[in-house]
Amino acid sequence: MGQGSGSHVLRGAVCALLGGAFWGFSGTCAQLLLDVYGIPAPWVTCVRLAIAAAVFMAVALIADARTLRACVRDVRSLVQIALFAVFGVVFTQLSYLMAIASTNAGTATVIQQIGLVIVMAASCVRARRGPRPREVAGLLFALAGVFAIATQGDPLSLSISPAGLAWGLMCGVGLALYTLLPERVLEKWGSLSVTGLAMLFGGVSSAALVRPWGYEIHLEPGALVALAALVLVGTFLAYLLYLQGIKDAGPVRASLLCCIELVSAMLIGAVWLHSAVTGWDVLGCALILAMIFLVTGSPTAPADDAGANGGADGAAVGPAAADALPQEDPLFRGRASVLGYYAARPATHADFRAVQGLLERVRALLAAQGLDDAGKRYPSSRRLMRTVKKEQLHVVEDARGRLIAVFAVTSTPDKNYARGIEGAWRAPADGAGSYAVLRWACVEPDVQRRGVGMFMLDQADRIARAEGRASIRTDIHPENDAMDGLLRKHGYARCGMVEVRDALGRVKRRAAYERLL
Repeated sequence: MGQGSGSHVLRGAVCALLGGAFWGFSGTCAQLLLDVYGIPAPWVTCVRLAIAAAVFMAVALIADARTLRACVRDVRSLVQIALFAVFGVVFTQLSYLMAIASTNAGTATVIQQIGLVIVMAASCVRARRGPRPREVAGLLFALAGVFAIATQGDPLSLSISPAGLAWGLMCGVGLALYTLLPERVLEKWGSLSVTGLAMLFGGVSSAALVRPWGYEIHLEPGALVALAALVLVGTFLAYLLYLQGIKDAGPVRASLLCCIELVSAMLIGAVWLHSAVTGWDVLGCALILAMIFLVTGSPTAPADDAGANGGADGAAVGPAAADALPQEDPLFRGRASVLGYYAARPATHADFRAVQGLLERVRALLAAQGLDDAGKRYPSSRRLMRTVKKEQLHVVEDARGRLIAVFAVTSTPDKNYARGIEGAWRAPADGAGSYAVLRWACVEPDVQRRGVGMFMLDQADRIARAEGRASIRTDIHPENDAMDGLLRKHGYARCGMVEVRDALGRVKRRAAYERLL
């Protein structure tokens, strides 16, 4: 990461700790509602999600309505958020309640921590690295602390039936899904919009399942206060801050730091409910605090999942480019919100110089990374202007009207592709109109990794489909790993190698890709 990454990670660690502490507070509020006022757990779960969703939507509309509207228009992001809501938010809460019902709170809490192992393993696999010593030590301290508090030093107190074990394991999987599923949408849209929409989806789905209107609930003044605290502090702030922690500090750090929830619940319970504090509680707290120092002891290190998010959104992004990109997004907001929603349109003659400047900047960036071949400038000014006249060149603008990306979608069969490929195309070329070609896909260097590249590829798909094409093809420098990652993420398959010849007969080998439409 670039400069400022240390404060970025530290901010995420603080948010994860606060989110975990507020979840501990939510446990005390829930205990009051369930045990003192006799309100059923399914009703509490459903209502807290529904009210929290309303609060999130109101805050998001006031604080950043443009980003929320843009996120709603992004179908791919909405699908990811919906999956997170169902399998992350709702599944985690319901499986935890079922684990408690089948065993006890201590047993469910201990088994749930298997999710920490899943998060660490998944993050390491995606980043293609082994676990760091601090992470392993932090995991061991966290598990030991949770075990000490949950069992009070008596392992026999863990009542594990087959059903309880099954629900506990599912609870651990739910914890991992809750931490891992929203990574990409958090990076793009930020925790405010993502959490609000997730709460909305979660509230609707849980309401359909629980049907809270069928319960006869009488809320006394004390129950109303506890419910309000559960929603505002234990749900709104807890979820918002924890997801910000995932975004900034990465899933491994955030999930480990969230173990502060047990310490928070114990301290709040002792002060508020006058619960007894034992030596085992103190030992567990000490172990968890040691874990916190281990995990946050090197704030200048990059987030644990910094390399896990795949390729960047642009043809010109590689290791050198990534280091130069700004990493500090506004609190609770993602990279797309910095630019606002994007719009694509056909390029005009008035855009010609701006397009040439963008292509030149991207070409220079590629050359600095060794991804550009020496020789004649490509595309030539004449060819670029001809593409503009045919309305095949398109530009992408941000909410302020700044030109931030360019791409072309042509319908003429490519002569280089017709010469053959070392491999095989996905769709047969059975006619002049069988495929479209994506050319010159470029994103301004200072706005890469903010969803622009994916938006650009979506627009290219739309144009090709409107022209009745069965697929869309493109080729890139074989060592352009960032663009390779973006294309694969969008559904392109690497089909083989093609030889690209210019007007002077010079040959360049390119990696060929195709996406079926």
